[in-house]
Amino acid sequence: MMKIYYYFIFFIYCLFTSIQADSGYSNKEFNIFINGIHKELKFFRMNFDSDFSNISIKSKNSVFGVRVFSRRNNYGEIIIMSAGVMGRYLSKKMDDAIINSSIIYIPTIITIHCVSFQGRDKVILSLSLNSKLLMQFGSGEVSAEMLWAHIKNNITSSKDFIDDDISPKTFMADIDFENMISARIALEGKNNPRLSSILSTALKASWVPGLESKLEDLLVSHLKKNHSDLMEKVMGDKLEDEHMLRIGRQFFIHIQKSYSDIKKAHMIDSLKYVWKGNVYPADLDSYYSDYRKKHSL
Repeated sequence: MMKIYYYFIFFIYCLFTSIQADSGYSNKEFNIFINGIHKELKFFRMNFDSDFSNISIKSKNSVFGVRVFSRRNNYGEIIIMSAGVMGRYLSKKMDDAIINSSIIYIPTIITIHCVSFQGRDKVILSLSLNSKLLMQFGSGEVSAEMLWAHIKNNITSSKDFIDDDISPKTFMADIDFENMISARIALEGKNNPRLSSILSTALKASWVPGLESKLEDLLVSHLKKNHSDLMEKVMGDKLEDEHMLRIGRQFFIHIQKSYSDIKKAHMIDSLKYVWKGNVYPADLDSYYSDYRKKHSL
């Protein structure tokens, strides 16, 4: 079954890379995406600045920025609504691309700037989110509570201006690659009896208030112990805890799905990575081939 799946993935990679390898995206494709987002925001009667919307390249990531406005002090509601609108749009576009075997532009990171008024002061609340997390929110895999908890830890504020010179550390990492790695680890680990104890503990801990930090420590510890050599070999560098935690969080979201849903998630992440002109890493396949032989899986 696994062999059939990976042959299919390989065919998809060859198909798409033969159409567009290393060619990047055009301004026309950027404009199609921006206009699509604007249409969705208008449909949900969101107040936004259409002139501000832009797409930029930060390191290995494509970043889409949008500015929305809150009424009085309801910035939290506006941010969550904006995230939901864009997540829903991204999920639909990705599903359509798979069905039609077409290539589309999907940003790696989405930055939301929410203009809010605190008394008489104008405050801009900014946050940058992995577009995959938004897609998971839009499809119902991630709850509003989970998303808001992530937002609260990453939000910044400024008065009446945006400092473009200050970029989150996330911009410097290859987020599409991290997404692909996390889905593959979950795919390989879903029916792995060696992971049953840690997964059972993690799933129980996720329902207990106040154990989030301990759960994160557990995930990072597991990845360090079992996947550090994979990360370093495939990604070329030894990963810091911050990178491990991002991968661990996505792994935890994936591992709660069915096997078929994880396969779909891995296909989507892999296509997004390949569409940028990259090649699916052969080291990833060879690592897990050796791993399955070693542990008789």
